[in-house]
Amino acid sequence: LKSFLGALLVGGTVLTANTAQAGWIATPPIGGATGFKCLLNDADCFTTSVTLGDKELTLISRTTLVAANDDVVEFTLDPTDVETPWLLSLDFNPNRNNILNDVGNLRYKIAITDPSKVFDQVKLAKAGFIAPTDYTITKTFWNSDYTVQVISDALTNPVSPDGISLASLGLQTLYVQDEWNVQPAAGGSINNIQNGFGQTDIPPVPGPLPLVGIGAAFGFSRRIRSRIKGARLA
Repeated sequence: LKSFLGALLVGGTVLTANTAQAGWIATPPIGGATGFKCLLNDADCFTTSVTLGDKELTLISRTTLVAANDDVVEFTLDPTDVETPWLLSLDFNPNRNNILNDVGNLRYKIAITDPSKVFDQVKLAKAGFIAPTDYTITKTFWNSDYTVQVISDALTNPVSPDGISLASLGLQTLYVQDEWNVQPAAGGSINNIQNGFGQTDIPPVPGPLPLVGIGAAFGFSRRIRSRIKGARLA
């Protein structure tokens, strides 16, 4: 599984929280959260990676049926959120609804640069309301070239963020696809899709026994075998 989601080196510039260029704009702190945003009609959004803390985000591609749009991706770090402090939000402008029905997706890579951490959970939510039978939001994890699907989570009008546990997979790089499907009969509108990411420490690997300990264990085992053999001969 790790080979499917192995790190992919993407060409382009890497931005930190103190710099902004090539389409990405540093956002002012709001409630302690800092980050970047990029207008998706700007091709530079897909050639420049941004780094917040130990997370590096690279947008890969976006599809939509609404050609005339000013959709924006925001990537923020909120240290007050203890579970999923990294948030990727896809803000629809204009909102998708029964008039501007849409089918599309956003693909991106998010990687942990700290070698001692792995992803432990991801949350998916939306803002706005559409009748439950008229739209879906689907989050899917893929391999690096989007040919093998690893995990999928489909949501229909979620009342709260829905979480996916990833801790057992030990992943430091995720290739994500967020897909939306808004049907013409929708009874409301949706204005954004939100993704929260959290991490945990890599469990420590037990080290080898000291040589003294190995020798003592071997000696004890040999004495036990000798006693068993002696008992059989008696």
